[in-house]
Amino acid sequence: MAKIKFITVKGQGNLAQEPFYVGIPQHERSLSLREAYELCAEHTGYRATAVRAVFKALAEFVRSNQALGNITYIDGVASVRNYVRGAFEGLSGPWVKGVNLLVVNAVEMDPFKSLLAGMVPANNTEGAKPAINTVLDETTREYDVITGTDLFSIAGSDLAPDAEKDDEYVALVSKDGAETRAAIEFSDLQNVKARLGAALPAGEYTLKVYTRSGLGDEFGVHVATRKVAVA
Repeated sequence: MAKIKFITVKGQGNLAQEPFYVGIPQHERSLSLREAYELCAEHTGYRATAVRAVFKALAEFVRSNQALGNITYIDGVASVRNYVRGAFEGLSGPWVKGVNLLVVNAVEMDPFKSLLAGMVPANNTEGAKPAINTVLDETTREYDVITGTDLFSIAGSDLAPDAEKDDEYVALVSKDGAETRAAIEFSDLQNVKARLGAALPAGEYTLKVYTRSGLGDEFGVHVATRKVAVA
């Protein structure tokens, strides 16, 4: 069974007589930089610190090369090019800081581009609906009771909040509506681990997970909830 999932959404083109649909991948989780370095080290045999040093050196090389207006080729992986974002008032500009922005963009190349060409993902169009099934305090091993700043595990479906996004997060909401965010330590579609920075007053709370379920920024944030107690 395919691990990769996607959903279909109606295309935005206005010229087609018949509606068409495009696929949007659903990402299982986001790896932190540390996890990415360690994964590369596992597959290459080098130390994670050496892998990190190589990526840092590559980033600096790309930065200096693009500043010269060049195209940087990373053999078999990508070509890095400069692009301009933002609209102009006319043919002669002017360039307005804050509106116009010079960015770098990587255009993938073979064989990197075709690594997944033979895989057939699973259509999850009807399933991208976040839900919380259980909440477990990993210290006390109690369900639906969170103690102090203990790490707690949220199990469910279509979770995967992206900790790098301001509007995707885990929070506890008190009866009077006060919302306290928890720090996410692990996040994938089936499980999220988080902990509070400081203990909350004991009582009943609503645990909320705000997430796009691993989909892109163009999708709205959905909220999965569950009643829990804080001890």
